[in-house]
Amino acid sequence: MHIPDGWVDLSTSIGAAATAAASVGVAGRRVAARLAERATTLPAVLAAYLLVAQVPAVPLGVGTSAHLVGTGLATVLVGPSVAIVCVAAVVVVQALVLADGGVTALGLNLLANGVAPALAAAAVLALGRRRTTTTSGVQVVAGLAATLATVVAAATTAAELVIGGTDVIPPGTVAGVIGGAHVVVAIGEGVLTAAIVGVIARLRPDLLHGDRLAPAATTGLVGR
Repeated sequence: MHIPDGWVDLSTSIGAAATAAASVGVAGRRVAARLAERATTLPAVLAAYLLVAQVPAVPLGVGTSAHLVGTGLATVLVGPSVAIVCVAAVVVVQALVLADGGVTALGLNLLANGVAPALAAAAVLALGRRRTTTTSGVQVVAGLAATLATVVAAATTAAELVIGGTDVIPPGTVAGVIGGAHVVVAIGEGVLTAAIVGVIARLRPDLLHGDRLAPAATTGLVGR
């Protein structure tokens, strides 16, 4: 789901880069404040997880592929701001070191894989944590957040290709191929996230993002 160089026109790529840079700037300031209050190695661990989880990719044709996103899980554990910063670091490494995604498409890929899914997952968590008092409830909310995050990531990628991409491939084909493939990925990622969060909720509930999301009275990371 990483857009390579040349698949989206320059004006769209520049607009996405400006939006992504502003988003990372805001997120970075919030991350700096949070880490000053509570230092942790969890963001580095999550960045490594995101990098590895996104390596296996299934080609879809039309210049893109399907892979795990991981932003939903990251948002559950460390919040949207840290998740966005982690994804930004991963997207840069993927483009410059692994040739996965184009350099001119960095902004496009960051919006699709980081900013949009992190905000979507955060919205689900904001609604769900008010009604969650059990471990199973935590798992459901986390799974839904990760599922929606992946769907939003795919939709954002499709929208970027439709808005700034070539007109050789019909927009309906782009949306259908990317969206259809990632529905399966989204379900799988939701189940995986729910399972991981279930284990964490039982063993280390303090690692869950937001103390109101944890099923027990813990001091979780404060949502920002």
